[in-house]
Amino acid sequence: MIYAMMPFANDMNLGRAYNEAMALMGEEDWACFLDHDAIWTTREWYRQLEEAAAFRPDAGMFTAVQSRGWQAWQVGPNPDSHDMARHRAIGKGRLKTRTLLDVTVNSGIAGVVMLISKRSWRLAGGFVNGMMCVDHAMHFKLASLGRRVYVIEGLYVYHWRRANGDGPPSNAPVAANCPCSQIRRGESAPTRRLTLP
Repeated sequence: MIYAMMPFANDMNLGRAYNEAMALMGEEDWACFLDHDAIWTTREWYRQLEEAAAFRPDAGMFTAVQSRGWQAWQVGPNPDSHDMARHRAIGKGRLKTRTLLDVTVNSGIAGVVMLISKRSWRLAGGFVNGMMCVDHAMHFKLASLGRRVYVIEGLYVYHWRRANGDGPPSNAPVAANCPCSQIRRGESAPTRRLTLP
């Protein structure tokens, strides 16, 4: 079973909120965490998550292509547009894309969407405490354990992400031992893809 959820905490300890949600799930279950400022663009999102998890049940984590972000390999066209009709059309068009992009050895994903199994979560020792860099920390931990991290290239979400100067609160806690220094700008784009059946 895949549970789609949006955990949060008033103290902005997103890692703890994710861990509390994961602890409630069955041992064979998966969680799909969606950021508070993201929107699915098609009705096919759940089927796409199921398909990816069934195809690579040994994966560490999956994510989606998004409208705004900082890694070119995870961002779709028109990052500065907030026209939802346009983003829904992009999402519909991407449904034809049947690939998983392996980004395991690349910079940390933008975790606007994170699909992770309870098994991978346990293996990684859970999410680190904090709000900022929680996604990157999980990516790097899973990669260090030999678990692959993939972008579902046919799954597209609209992401508000700092539009009009609306960034995260200045007091948002950064994950302990934040791995963001490992994030490399201008790195080579990933090219290893798996084709979904």
